[in-house]
Amino acid sequence: MNEKINALYIHIPFCNKVCTYCDFYKMVAKDSLKEKYIIYLLKELQLKKMYLQNINTIYIGGGTPSSLPLNLLDLFLKSLSKDIDLSKISEFSIELNPLDVTEELCILLKKYHINRISLGIQSFNNHKLRFLGRDHHKKDAILAVKLLQKHGFTNINIDLIYAIPKDNFIKIKKDLKIATKLNISHLSTYSLIVEEKTMLYNLYQKSIYKPIPEEKEYNIYMKIIAFLKKQLFIM
Repeated sequence: MNEKINALYIHIPFCNKVCTYCDFYKMVAKDSLKEKYIIYLLKELQLKKMYLQNINTIYIGGGTPSSLPLNLLDLFLKSLSKDIDLSKISEFSIELNPLDVTEELCILLKKYHINRISLGIQSFNNHKLRFLGRDHHKKDAILAVKLLQKHGFTNINIDLIYAIPKDNFIKIKKDLKIATKLNISHLSTYSLIVEEKTMLYNLYQKSIYKPIPEEKEYNIYMKIIAFLKKQLFIM
């Protein structure tokens, strides 16, 4: 049965660094392996191209898609554009790491009509970023948003994580204030969850890491909602 689909998810399973909390399928790899993966991904695309005639939305996630060398990302997007008219995609999203956002990357994404960016910031607090295993700092995250906006990206989502050890709403409120002042279109907040097969889970098993009490986590969540409602910010 030749059933057409209207939404496409593409997984790029590579990261420059593995975060302590992440349980998505990913790896730190050499460029040669990344190239091999993209080649096989393009082969699969050709095998499935009969299903791609009605695609309306595309989401490139990971991993970290922006960890691909620019020439490989260009190769992939160029091949994708041969089977899908990317200019007619209503929402074309890609996940980016703040440190990967450069003038060259922005130009490349614009070239292939990507119109929504999901930026894995997680926090603007450098201490929290170190705990989470992130490789950027507060200033890197802010510069990434501003550079994307400079290149005409108006649909930008920011991810923020709360409920790490010693977390409280005062700290989180600082993150929320910075995020809402950046004139982004969407904000996603996530409580830190201990997932199996992560570095954080290993620390939990050794009693080195202890999650904050659920009641405290709940209270923080409710305060986040109240704060964003006052800011008229739609979650």
